[in-house]
Amino acid sequence: MRAIVKTKMAPGAELLDVEVPRPKDGEVLVKVKATSICGTDVHIYNWDSAAQVYIKTVPQIQGHEFAGEVVEVGRKTRKFRIGDYVSAETHFYCGKCVQCRSGQKHICDTEKGRIFGLSCDGCFAEYVAVPESILWRNDPGLPPEIATLQEPLGNAVYCALGDYDNNLNGKAVLILGDGPIAMLASGVCKAEGARLVVIVGRHQRRLEISREMGADVGINEKEEDVAESLARLHISGRFDVVLEMAGSRSARDLAIDSVRDGGRISLFGIDTDPFFIENCGQYVRSAKKILPITGRLIWRSWNQARKLLDSGRLDMTPVITHKYPLEEFDKGFLAMNHRPKVSGKVVMYP
Repeated sequence: MRAIVKTKMAPGAELLDVEVPRPKDGEVLVKVKATSICGTDVHIYNWDSAAQVYIKTVPQIQGHEFAGEVVEVGRKTRKFRIGDYVSAETHFYCGKCVQCRSGQKHICDTEKGRIFGLSCDGCFAEYVAVPESILWRNDPGLPPEIATLQEPLGNAVYCALGDYDNNLNGKAVLILGDGPIAMLASGVCKAEGARLVVIVGRHQRRLEISREMGADVGINEKEEDVAESLARLHISGRFDVVLEMAGSRSARDLAIDSVRDGGRISLFGIDTDPFFIENCGQYVRSAKKILPITGRLIWRSWNQARKLLDSGRLDMTPVITHKYPLEEFDKGFLAMNHRPKVSGKVVMYP
C-alpha cells in the first residue's frame, strides 16, 4: 500500500510502498476513505521542536484523523465487524486507572503519552490497523470528508462546552485564536445557542471562514486595536465564556481580563511561557474558572459532536479549504504552511 512515512528526523516525509498491516488481537484493519491533516502533523512534517516531543523513532507512518471501512478483524475483536464505517479516538486508555474511572480517559495514567499516529503508525495510508477500543462507529450517511473531522471537532466541542457548565444558550463567547479548531469552535458555540460569538485572530481569510461557521464578529488584531474593538461591543459584564486557543501569554492575559466574574476560561492553546495571575486574592474573589483542555472527553465529546451533526445546526464544510489525493500530500502541507494563513482543514484521499 501507499503511505506517507516520516523516514528521517528532519523536515519532510516520503510517499512509500509499504506492507499492508495485519490486525493483531483486538484490532481491525480499516481501508481509509479520507484523512485530514492536523496542526501536530504539520509540526512533525516541519520537524520543529514541538514534533520532537512526540516522534521518538523513524520510520513511522503519519496521521491520526480518518474515516474508513473495516475490511478485516483480528482475533478477540468483539464490537466491530467487516463493513463498519469508522473513525477513531487518538488517546489510548486502560479503562482501569483513577482517571479512566473518573470520566477522564483522555488523560489515562497507564497509557500516558500513547497517542494513535504519534506513538505508533498512523492513517496517512491506504490501510491502517486500529485497536477496536478507540474506534468510533460513524453514521453511514456522513461523508468521509466530514467524518474524518470528528476528532478535531471533539476538541472544539470540549473547549466550547467544558465539562461542567456546558449550556451556552444566550451566552456571549470570545474566541482568541483563528486556527482550524477555533473555526470549528465558532460553529459549535453558535449551534449551541450562544447569542454572541466574537473571534480574534491575525489571518483575514481564517476570520472570514469563522464568520461563515457562525461567528458574529471577527477582529483582526493586526489591523485593529483589540481592546477598543471589544469595548465597542458594549458587553455588559464582559464575556460569559472565553476560549483561549492562540497559545500565548498575551492571549491568556486578555482571557482573564475579558471573562466576567464567575465565568469560564477554556485554555486550549499551548506554549512554554509561564502563566502568572498577578493578584491571587482578587482572582479568587472573582470566581473565574480556568479549565485546561486536552483532547476530548471519551466518549462524551464524540456523542455531543454526533448530536450537533445530526441536528443539522452545525455545517463543517466551510472549514475544509483544500482537498488532495494522498500522493499530493506535499501540496497539503504547503497549504498548511502558507503565510498569511488561508487554510482550514486539508483533506486527503488515498
